[in-house]
Amino acid sequence: MTAKDNAFEVGQSRIGLMIDGLKETPRVAVKLERHEDGIELTVPFLDGPDDPYSYWFSSGIMFGDDPNRTKRRYEPPASLSYYDAAGKVGLVGSRMSGARRVMGGMGIGEGRLRFDYTVLGAMSGPAFERINGLRSEIEGLGTWVGLRSLRAERTVEDGRVKAVDFKLESPPNIRVSRRMNAEFRANWRYGQGVAPDETTISERLQIQTEVKRPVDWDSHLKIHFSIRNLLRVVAWRPLKFASHEAMSAVDGIRTMDGKKHGDVWLDGLTRRTDLLEGAPTKLRLNDFLFGFSDVGARGVGRWLRLVERFERGLSPLIGLLDLEGASIEAYIAQVGIGFEMLGHDLLEEAGASKTQIAKKSYADLVTVVADSVSAVLPFPGKDFSERLRRTYVGTKHANRVRPDLDDALVAYLQAIQVVRAWVGVRLGVQEERLRQALANDSRSRRITELLD
Repeated sequence: MTAKDNAFEVGQSRIGLMIDGLKETPRVAVKLERHEDGIELTVPFLDGPDDPYSYWFSSGIMFGDDPNRTKRRYEPPASLSYYDAAGKVGLVGSRMSGARRVMGGMGIGEGRLRFDYTVLGAMSGPAFERINGLRSEIEGLGTWVGLRSLRAERTVEDGRVKAVDFKLESPPNIRVSRRMNAEFRANWRYGQGVAPDETTISERLQIQTEVKRPVDWDSHLKIHFSIRNLLRVVAWRPLKFASHEAMSAVDGIRTMDGKKHGDVWLDGLTRRTDLLEGAPTKLRLNDFLFGFSDVGARGVGRWLRLVERFERGLSPLIGLLDLEGASIEAYIAQVGIGFEMLGHDLLEEAGASKTQIAKKSYADLVTVVADSVSAVLPFPGKDFSERLRRTYVGTKHANRVRPDLDDALVAYLQAIQVVRAWVGVRLGVQEERLRQALANDSRSRRITELLD
């Protein structure tokens, strides 16, 4: 059996056995399905007092012999294990998603469960409730970092390529933070392709967090989301996670005698990270405002601290990338909130008292942000502060003049550039490099067109 046999695609359903680790509930045949919005497990049960599974799905039903719900288990375990002919699956973070039953007689019912995390190949679900390691691929990460495993050397004779020698070798990992031992990790794969006589080579770059003592998934994902958001800001695109792999020291490669012979990283599925469906976005290095080479591992470490210190302002601003199809007023409203928070926290960082900050107007708070990057902006920061003030106030208050749509669009585009400039400055991009990058960026050119 191979990992390919245990692949689980959207629209696929499987029949197998579920084991929950409880004495009162032996193994039971279930159906496991993967939908676009997550993994769902269907558990059949007899509608009667003798089937303990029926109580898992009895929300809203009163039992005369147990009115306080203390004598039985009325909810599924936090994690479950699934086995079928294709392989093993660990299911973590269970919650009821629905149920139906035929009341009276020997009716048959079924309950449905959804899960926060699914680990393909896991020996058991409980082993992955807390994990030691998590790896994630993110759209554009490999291009931005530029860490490669493949080298190609061509032999040319008479103006024609006679041979190409490929060398695959994983470079050393790049440590970016002591926190969760976060690092960039390059790896590669090669093997038979889809077509006959086809060989494929693929390179991947992942963000990896790994600790000796297992922690909850959120502790790992906090770092991974921060790296994804950094890429989103630098490219200003809604880049997504492409894949996840999880590792639990409790699981692992074992021989028939039960001895462990190393850790194993297994494919993980979750809807919590909005995993990419389909081909990833193809990006070039010049699609990013600046590259990893401009900031290095130290700059990435600064970013991980920055997103914690200025989370209130950065979250709504980065969240603009998730407002697909929204009106310009919606964008301006969210921009306005983000800049107010960011300006406030910058003043707080500079040592201003709460009383001093409270006396500042909205325009003052925006100016604090704009002034901190005025040396690299391709437009006057003071003009931006006033433009955002009037468009935000006009959007927020019904008794104010509705902002001109082109003016609002300029304010929005300028706000994006100010935020990206601020991130670049804080991460250590050289001033002249950042100034040139902003001047040549397509959004800055669009601003110039709208103002002409």
